[in-house]
Amino acid sequence: MNITRIFSVLRQGGRYLHFLKTSKSLNYPELVKTAGICSTRHYTSSNTDQKEDSVIVKLLKKIPFLQIDSLRAKAAGYMLYENTVDNLNYLKFFEKFALPDTFYSWFVITELHVWMLSARVMADGSSGQILRNGVIEALWADTTQRMKKIGAVNPSETRKSTQELSEQFQAALVAYDEAINSDDIVLAGALWRRIYQKEYASPQHLESLINYVRKHISTLDQLNKEQIASVKAVVWDPL
Repeated sequence: MNITRIFSVLRQGGRYLHFLKTSKSLNYPELVKTAGICSTRHYTSSNTDQKEDSVIVKLLKKIPFLQIDSLRAKAAGYMLYENTVDNLNYLKFFEKFALPDTFYSWFVITELHVWMLSARVMADGSSGQILRNGVIEALWADTTQRMKKIGAVNPSETRKSTQELSEQFQAALVAYDEAINSDDIVLAGALWRRIYQKEYASPQHLESLINYVRKHISTLDQLNKEQIASVKAVVWDPL
C-alpha cells in the first residue's frame, strides 16, 4: 500500500481532512434521508501544512491500518462529486433540454450524474459502496448549503425540504436502476417523470437525454476501479 498516495488523497485542499475528521460510518438507507452537515465546497483550512501533517499522522495512528482504504474511498467520493459539479455546464444543460433555471433543475441534473457514478462504483464491492456513500454525502452537504443561500434559512424548513428531496432521490435511483437495463421507452419514462415532472417534453429532448445517459454509462463502465478513484479519468462530455 502506498502511504504517500494515502497522504496525498487525505490532504487535498484541506477540505477532505475536515470531512475525514468529522464523518461517521455511513448507512446508505439512512444517509439519503438526511442532509450532510459539512460541505467540502465551502470549507477552508486555516492550518499550516505542518500542522495539517501532524493532524493526519495522529488520525492515522488512531485507526486500524486496514481502514485506510476505506478513508481513501470515501475521500475519493467527495472528490468525484466536486469534479462533477465543477465541470458540468448547468446553463447549457438548461438550454439544451429546455429546463428552467431553478434549484430543482440543478438538483435533478446533479442527481442524474450522481446516479450514473453510483451505478458504476457499486460493481466494485465494499470499496465501491463506501465511495458511493461519499458521493451522496457530498451531494447532501452541497444541497443544504445551496438551499441556505437561496433563502431557506429556517432550520426546520431546510430539514423538511431536504426530507422531501431525499425521498424523491431514493425513488429516482430505483427508477433509473430499473430503466437503464430496459429499452429506451422505459428510460425515457423515468427521465420524463423525474426531470420534467410529467410536464411536456419534446421527443427530441428526451432522445438526446437518453443518448447522453447511455453514452456516459458505457464510458464509466470502461473505467477500472483505480481510474474511477483517481477522479481525473471521469470526464463528462460537453453537450
